[in-house]
Amino acid sequence: MPVSISVIIPAFNEEAIIANAVSVAQSILVAAGADFEIIVINDGSSDNTGEILDRQFAQIPHVSIHHKPKNEGFGSAIRSGIKLATRQFIFCVPVDSPLTPALYQAFSSNVYKADVLVSYRRQKVGYSIRKHINSWVYHWLVSRLFGMNLRDYNWIHLYNRRIFDEGKIEIEYNGIFMLAEILIKAQRKGFTFYEFEVEQTERLTGIATASKFSAIIRTLGEMTDFWRRLNQSKH
Repeated sequence: MPVSISVIIPAFNEEAIIANAVSVAQSILVAAGADFEIIVINDGSSDNTGEILDRQFAQIPHVSIHHKPKNEGFGSAIRSGIKLATRQFIFCVPVDSPLTPALYQAFSSNVYKADVLVSYRRQKVGYSIRKHINSWVYHWLVSRLFGMNLRDYNWIHLYNRRIFDEGKIEIEYNGIFMLAEILIKAQRKGFTFYEFEVEQTERLTGIATASKFSAIIRTLGEMTDFWRRLNQSKH
């Protein structure tokens, strides 16, 4: 039976790589015989990302383009994509690490093993010493503050849509923290996880949003706010 899957690709100022990311994803899904849709969320880009998407993909079957009027963040883009998704499984793929046949095979072969598939990187490629330290600190904080025990909270996930439909999980945060937010909420509602190792593709152009100082501050702020609200709800 073909895997029924919605692939969400959020993009903000990615004119150099967006066309390749979408084209490659489409080719892989067609070759795999998947029942798929690709939902591209242009998150208020100020470069030519939107024009490229409209010019190259507006008439392509199974690809839908959605433009947000202003940039609201990675979490907001994923939330928009999830609301638009119509397939059984929801797969969020970063534009700067596009889908590969091996990555798709890793997820599709495990798709029925758990409600949430969580991949962790064999090696975090392209990371400076500072980024490795930031990543370690973030992982330690999420694990300690929320009682989580996963290897990588910040990479590619696949969700059975029932965690949103039946579990009523809603994404509240607009930044990168939303990836951990979904996992924390899914664990607290008793949904199952399956972890496996994948290779990360190195970003060749531009600067990843998550590595910017403003994104780090926003992530810490959202994490702190969520922890505070969870603790208040216990009293």
